[in-house]
Order: sequence, then C-alpha cells, then structure tokens
Amino acid sequence: MPDLPGTATVMTLGAHMCKWPIGDPSSTEFSFCGRRASEGVYCIEHARVAYQPQVKRGGATDLARSLRRYI
Repeated sequence: MPDLPGTATVMTLGAHMCKWPIGDPSSTEFSFCGRRASEGVYCIEHARVAYQPQVKRGGATDLARSLRRYI
C-alpha cells in the first residue's frame, strides 16, 4: 500500500484505498491518493474536505428562497 498520496493508479487502486483523484484525468501523471481509506472511500484528510457539515440557512436566505417563485 502506498505511503505517499498520489501513488495509486486505476490498476493498483484497491477496495480500502483512498480514491481521491489527484491531477488532470487526461494527463499521464493522473493518480489517486491511495492511502488507507477510513472514512468511506477517502482517507481521513480527504474525508474532511469531501464531507463538509451542512450550513444552516438564515432569515435572509429564507426570504430569497420565498421570492424565487415570483422571479
């Protein structure tokens, strides 16, 4: 298993490896993180980026949402 992120390829990516894409998919250097996945399909670091808590909407947003039907 790779120690450094970005060392896994489509051919070497296993079931319990982080599937965070690194780089441009059309590039020959494209890879996946490859570290041990502990939060679903991502490692701890990438899970923190991928799974952000939902932000509670405030009063101004509620007003904007209610006005959308008239716009």
